[in-house]
Amino acid sequence: MRKFFYIFIVLLLCGCHDSYFELGDSYIYENGRIDKLMEKGTITILVPDQVLNYEFDDNFIIAYQKPDSTYYREYYIDTYKEYSDSTIHSQDATDSLKTLLDKMLSIQDCYWIIRKQDAKVFGPMAESDFNRMCKELNVSVKMDKKYESQFLKTK
Repeated sequence: MRKFFYIFIVLLLCGCHDSYFELGDSYIYENGRIDKLMEKGTITILVPDQVLNYEFDDNFIIAYQKPDSTYYREYYIDTYKEYSDSTIHSQDATDSLKTLLDKMLSIQDCYWIIRKQDAKVFGPMAESDFNRMCKELNVSVKMDKKYESQFLKTK
């Protein structure tokens, strides 16, 4: 019975995600963002929406993202404020999210590195910082500078 339950959950999850690609070690690309599947079925967003290109190997995931200010302002900030309560913790989280989004929008062409072993996220970064960090971390996976929409790309 338990086996059928797990199969049902997997089928349900697969059916709900049009753009779902496994990146190994419980990391996924889903609908324009990179997530980590956590225990008990929760998802942690590591790189927010509008990831246009990514590559991965056994140790790292690298991503290119071009954020859109209108989308982020309307979706992330407003939605988060609407559904969060008025506690100080929620305000801190909203402020933190706003700081991250402001940084992404100031860079425009954002690059990210995720170290799989400890889910450490480096980014958003400009291309020069990304290249420096790749050397520093010994990232061997490479990404073509030309990007394409991940909704059309299949891995």
